Amino acid sequence: MRRWLCVFLTCGWLEAAHVHASPIHITDDTGAHITLAAPAKRIVSLSPAITENLFSIGAGDLIVGTSSHSDYPAGASAIPITSDFQTIQLERIAALKPDLIIAWQGGNSPAQLAVLQQLNIPIFQQQSQTLADIPLALTQLARLTAREPAAAPIVLAAYQRIALLKDAPSPNLNAFYQVWHAPLMTLNQSNWVSDALNRCGARNIFANAPITAPTVSMEPVLALNPELIITASAQATTNQSLDAWRSWGNLSAVRHNGLLFVDSDAMNRATLRTLDAATDLCHSINTIRTTITRANHV
Repeated sequence: MRRWLCVFLTCGWLEAAHVHASPIHITDDTGAHITLAAPAKRIVSLSPAITENLFSIGAGDLIVGTSSHSDYPAGASAIPITSDFQTIQLERIAALKPDLIIAWQGGNSPAQLAVLQQLNIPIFQQQSQTLADIPLALTQLARLTAREPAAAPIVLAAYQRIALLKDAPSPNLNAFYQVWHAPLMTLNQSNWVSDALNRCGARNIFANAPITAPTVSMEPVLALNPELIITASAQATTNQSLDAWRSWGNLSAVRHNGLLFVDSDAMNRATLRTLDAATDLCHSINTIRTTITRANHV
């Protein structure tokens, strides 16, 4: 983190005055070396998180095409949609004449990216696996768009917020993070959601699963008896995805009111809003932890 802050807060500003005269050389999260003749002015974003992060650093006006579900902030909804999870509109992207395409490594398939390479437009891939990768992604976007001075305090504040979450209280609670209820899906440890759980003092019971988003059955969840079952929802008050667990009265998460919702857009997109969601999640988990601790001492 210190290395990136040093590069960002010193070198970035010193180069700002010359950025229009010098090409940008940068390495993306796959290790690919990208060169831009000048800061990007016409960007196609291939994920809602990338779109949101560009707006966060004041570069939303540079986006000429985006992906479906890019609905935050409000201005994102007005940008033409050029892709979704399954398809990419190659001709439409070409007509927009972007000078940079930013992709979500792991979220956009290799087949989709292979199609885009036909356009001979630089493709920068980002991947977020921890909360600390969020300000790093903002740093990269600021470098690509010459927004370093404006983004510097935003990046620094994000790192500081993450640092406040680093000392997880004890005891740790076992947690099941439910991505979807039919089929029942969860996440392993290689993502920012699991990182947030760790920082909140919760153990992801499927952390060691071999794939990022495995499908699981209810039986192993019941056998592991987690104190927390957490699901992401855009409408927590009406969502029924946790109802199946309520019938298991002996389940620790049911007995201790450990069935929790987090905002889906905030938690499932690696953006600054994820830090808000992580902070709220920590507060909720701490409340459950207090309840369990008191019950164990009665």
